[in-house]
Amino acid sequence: MPDTPLHTPSLDESDLATLPSTHPMPTSLPRFVGAIACASPTATLPSNLSERRKKFRTARLDLDENVTLQVADTPKLKQLAAELLRSEYKKLGYDTSFIDNPTNIVDGRRLTLLTKEGTRVSGTCSLVLDRPGLQLGTDQNHEAYLNVLRQEGKCLIEVCRLAVASELVESTSRVVLAALIGHTFLCANYFQGYRPYLIIEVNPRHTNYWKSLGFDVLVEKSWCERVNQPSVLIGCDWPKLWKLIKVEWQQQLRGSHPNNLIPKAVRRLVRNFIPWEDVDGINRRMTIFQHKSISS
Repeated sequence: MPDTPLHTPSLDESDLATLPSTHPMPTSLPRFVGAIACASPTATLPSNLSERRKKFRTARLDLDENVTLQVADTPKLKQLAAELLRSEYKKLGYDTSFIDNPTNIVDGRRLTLLTKEGTRVSGTCSLVLDRPGLQLGTDQNHEAYLNVLRQEGKCLIEVCRLAVASELVESTSRVVLAALIGHTFLCANYFQGYRPYLIIEVNPRHTNYWKSLGFDVLVEKSWCERVNQPSVLIGCDWPKLWKLIKVEWQQQLRGSHPNNLIPKAVRRLVRNFIPWEDVDGINRRMTIFQHKSISS
């Protein structure tokens, strides 16, 4: 049975950032132990939830095989993530030799997320924290541009190795993608006091989707040697996007009302996030594990 966060609605009056900028910047991304149920069965439905939202939440809780999220922190889980990535990338014609490259990052800067539908692996995503004297995967093609961002004092977090199992039904695929992206956002917000900036290299055909979520095109018409495919470097100034995401995440009752200025793509993604009332519990687990990893 997955470990489900406690019901803690206190975040309505506070932010998720837990580390003030006066503290030394962490050298690794926050982690958590156990699995998180992406459709939280213990969360109580708010009394003011619309009938449409009640039906949506009920449908998610009635999934025969619930989607869960965990950190791939063991050799077995890392292997499962690599196997899914290799399988999905091969279908797209990508070069997958980089997956088993011994020079891949193995230190605490990398965080690999893994989602499962029941016992079946359904998605994966990796985050890499930029640190002085070390490189990100995107430095291979865009070091000069990334150095400009670094000189501006931004804390770079690279999103990479994103894959969702292609055989999933559309509704489950949306929950899996939302689980991976949603937790990526929580990790970025953990560095709120350090000017976090998300960067991703994507295939050109995916550019419009990320732009619809608030990402900017940084470098067009480049070539990603790792997968031997054309790529576009995109990025997002996290504090700006967080303000938008947080409003919709906290107040999903806004829906598609004409006065709702939140972009439709953001609303569609956020409606599949874990319930807002579960976020505080997840953030506390991340914080505790991060402090332990720093002191150990």
